[in-house]
Amino acid sequence: MAVGAGAAGCVDAKGNFDQFADRVGFVDASTIDRAGGGLHDITGTFLYSTRAGFETSNDPAFYNQFILRATLTITGDTGVLDGALTPLCVATTCTERSELPPALISEDVVVNADGTYQAVFSGTLPGGANPLSGTPIPLTTNVDGTIMSADFFCGDVSGTAAGLDLTGSTFAAIRITDTTPANLPAPVAACPASGGEDAGVDAPVPDAAMPDAGVDAAVDAAVDADEADAA
Repeated sequence: MAVGAGAAGCVDAKGNFDQFADRVGFVDASTIDRAGGGLHDITGTFLYSTRAGFETSNDPAFYNQFILRATLTITGDTGVLDGALTPLCVATTCTERSELPPALISEDVVVNADGTYQAVFSGTLPGGANPLSGTPIPLTTNVDGTIMSADFFCGDVSGTAAGLDLTGSTFAAIRITDTTPANLPAPVAACPASGGEDAGVDAPVPDAAMPDAGVDAAVDAAVDADEADAA
């Protein structure tokens, strides 16, 4: 009885996370084995989206979007990440999210045993990839990321874009298998919210199981009393 009462009051944290996984398009991220028992291997292709900190509406129409082709070389508990970010056409004049080469390159990025890393992407964002003004802009982005699973990683972005401070910006990357513009998933541009503030992702916060100890104790006592009477 005590076990049953506690279980009835528990929140299914894994179920909540799986629902989030279904929405953003990565497959059962909470159960993917880590390569070598350490880092998740994010080698592959991702939809990589960023939200500028100075853009306060948090409207996905204003996210910068890229196709990221990543290679993670894992050695022991750490790794080295190479990535190429090809901008997608997301300005109001674009009819589809097609790729706009050349790619922005970041190479030889050290990935720590806990999945964290720091990378720099620098170059010119084409006008078609700029949903705010539709004009080409120079940018230098400093990325502080964390690999959450083989299919999802996310973090913070700083640096400058056309002289504007990018502090407070965020990003997220979701694995894809099809880069056809019509088949790309909706963009996600931040880590799942972990507190009271929505970090740009409509994701549930997995709550810890909180059994009511008082109820359980009362039920246990009642059961014990019944057993004593029967004896």
